[in-house]
Amino acid sequence: MITKQRKEEINRTFSENSLRILKKRYLLTDSKGSQESPADMFERVAKYLAAVEKDYGKDSKLVKKIEEDFFEIMARKEYTPAGRTMTNAGAGTMLVANCIVLPIEDSMESIFQTLKDAALLQQAGAGLGFALDRMRPAMAKTVKSHGTSSGPVAFLKIYNTAFGIIKQQGRHGANMAMMSVDHPDILEFIRAKQVEGEIRNFNISVKVTDEFMKKLVESPDDEWYCTWKKEWPALPDGATKVKPRRVLTHPNGIVYGSEEVDITVRELFDEIVNYAWLNGEPGIVFIDTVNKSNPLPDFGPIESSNPCGEQFLHPYDNCNR
Repeated sequence: MITKQRKEEINRTFSENSLRILKKRYLLTDSKGSQESPADMFERVAKYLAAVEKDYGKDSKLVKKIEEDFFEIMARKEYTPAGRTMTNAGAGTMLVANCIVLPIEDSMESIFQTLKDAALLQQAGAGLGFALDRMRPAMAKTVKSHGTSSGPVAFLKIYNTAFGIIKQQGRHGANMAMMSVDHPDILEFIRAKQVEGEIRNFNISVKVTDEFMKKLVESPDDEWYCTWKKEWPALPDGATKVKPRRVLTHPNGIVYGSEEVDITVRELFDEIVNYAWLNGEPGIVFIDTVNKSNPLPDFGPIESSNPCGEQFLHPYDNCNR
């Protein structure tokens, strides 16, 4: 049984600084303005998570025992669940996972449906990961509108702005955007954070392949070609390999053109290094190595990770780091 005396003992174990952080981020405030204590938080989380055992046929006596045991584990600071669990469990918000990877397919419907899903998850404080590879490059033809694409970096900026607005409301999570070194807009992506604070709501990482690294070691002065995917409109003569492009953008953000760039493998790698030196990003992900240890290969390849890169996930998968 969780007694009042035990809860008072637990509350006294927190320093002034710890309490300040808890009050700001994790302790709930009711409609009357009364805020729970750390021990109240532990009790709320333990009760909510233990109740799940009822769905697996556990009787009320065992559920209560699990609740009390879990409460004590948290109270003794032997284990603390992820932040979203501590904030949301038993608080009316269903999300208790910290981070989710969301897919973005090459259509306006997918791009903005994912943005909607992402905004709701951000509102609940979740961190998110995205792969931008499936979006066609800037100035590629669009079938429905008979126009041209703005490219993945332009949409990344839209996501960044939306998440910034949510951030102003006090609830937000970190984000990761990844793009393969094979994508024709890779130079635009590498340079996306050239201006300090321009894309402040994302970490970004370049996914380098085994092929790229092999060329970097064995033939670094070879010209680098990107892959033009089959689902994108074909190039003249049915080409599937293209040079990286420089995306041309007006000061108001409107994309108006692109031009091919002659660049060697070494020079492209230097671009990554120089911009990482300039502003700390982009990072690098050895994506083929990631997929060699893919625990669920039948679900398809892994294309992105959670915001800080600790856990690589399939679309709609989640983690609690």
